[in-house]
Amino acid sequence: MDKLFGFVLSLAGLFGLGNLFAQAGPLEGNWYSNGTVVIEGSTNNYLGELRIKQKGRTFTGEFNYYFRDSLFTNKIEGVFDLSSRYMIIKPFPVILHSSTSTKTGVDCYMNGEFLLRISRVGSYLAGKFIAEPQYKYTCPEIAFDFEKNNDAITPIDEAKQASVAAAQTAKQDTFALAKDPIVELTKKQFEERPKDFFKEMTVNSKTINLEFTDNGVIDYDSISVFLNGNLLLKETMLTHTPIKLKLTLNDSLPFNELCMFANNEGLIPPNTATMILTDGDDKYEVEMNSSLHRTATIKLLRRKK
Repeated sequence: MDKLFGFVLSLAGLFGLGNLFAQAGPLEGNWYSNGTVVIEGSTNNYLGELRIKQKGRTFTGEFNYYFRDSLFTNKIEGVFDLSSRYMIIKPFPVILHSSTSTKTGVDCYMNGEFLLRISRVGSYLAGKFIAEPQYKYTCPEIAFDFEKNNDAITPIDEAKQASVAAAQTAKQDTFALAKDPIVELTKKQFEERPKDFFKEMTVNSKTINLEFTDNGVIDYDSISVFLNGNLLLKETMLTHTPIKLKLTLNDSLPFNELCMFANNEGLIPPNTATMILTDGDDKYEVEMNSSLHRTATIKLLRRKK
């Protein structure tokens, strides 16, 4: 991808129409479109909006989109070939089209490739978002034909206003609004889901350190971590960069329950992780597997001195 960006930037050094575009900043502004999944039989779509700030050959901004019942916002950046009118958006996460819930859906990392068309009736960006090569069969392309919007209010703004109005009409109480809906949903699901007590470990320290990483190819698994029923880590995606936690054990209990809750199962079920537990000078590596039906749970016991 970096080589492609370099190639586009080198092309942008050409003159002629490119110089005119550099002055006019043709990408600057708001663009909207209804995105269609490029796969047979799919009826899912994305109401999308690009908000672009252009500076010469590069641009930054946001890609906002509604999917099912939720609004998603992503920061974007990329380059624009002034001579060919070709633009590239660097990879960012887009929820998978087949996700049945926006709370537990899986993200696909996709880059955008679009061609600028300008006519007397308007300006358009035609192209698609494309998944990274290793996920091209799991995450199909999403086609968009963005039209530049010159109105003060965009379709996304209207959708936001409608969403706010609906919330006000529902007259939700202040206490309910103050709660994080993702946390509340996770707690509810955790309480309802059976635990799989697959391991018992004895440790010396009252305070221990944990690290969680994806144990193979990153397939967008997301986890939450609980200790004795209390949420320690809110929904977080597993990567090869460790998620680090420090926890203090409760000595008044016969044992402490450490749970890895699966918020989803990623692209390759089940939800798998490698956990490194550091107990003073000792380190232990544990492979953990959770699913949408059972939560991987470890019993932690303090060694009596």
